[in-house]
Amino acid sequence: MLNHISIGVRDTEKVANILAELWGGYAMPFPVAKNSWMVFADDGIGTAVEVTPINTIMVPGEGLPDEEGFSIETPTEEFESKFMLGDFSPAYVVTHMNINSQLSEKEVKAIAEREGWRCFVANRGEGIFQLLEFWIEDRFLVEVMTPEMTARYVELMQPENYAKWVGIELPAKPGTGSEVKIAA
Repeated sequence: MLNHISIGVRDTEKVANILAELWGGYAMPFPVAKNSWMVFADDGIGTAVEVTPINTIMVPGEGLPDEEGFSIETPTEEFESKFMLGDFSPAYVVTHMNINSQLSEKEVKAIAEREGWRCFVANRGEGIFQLLEFWIEDRFLVEVMTPEMTARYVELMQPENYAKWVGIELPAKPGTGSEVKIAA
């Protein structure tokens, strides 16, 4: 289960509210990072997206807390990662996300059309499954799946079925000493 992901966009509040609309969830301010929002899928398991300004970066803290007597009450803020504003805002990034939506294909496309953003049905893997490429601000890819699209995706994305699709035997889980090695 993916708990949450952070994405960088130009208009944080607008994008947060559109993601909430796609999910049937909620958008609320995220005070941890300036001008940021948190979007909740309202799925009962805490799935969320942090929506931050496009030039926000995360940097690691320094040092480590003393683990002697460590508990949930031990302050660690001075050692934690920090949100900072960077000097660079990439036009495109490899990071993207795939979400389930209870909306129909027509409803998802209507949202994209309303916003003036690119959106179309894509057939991944030569017709293995479908999704809607929904381009937030025409720069960040959100793959949106309707309930019908999700059913096929979930079937394929079981480890046994995926291994068959890529033509390999199901590998051992990492840490067992029998991992699949790919030649460089």
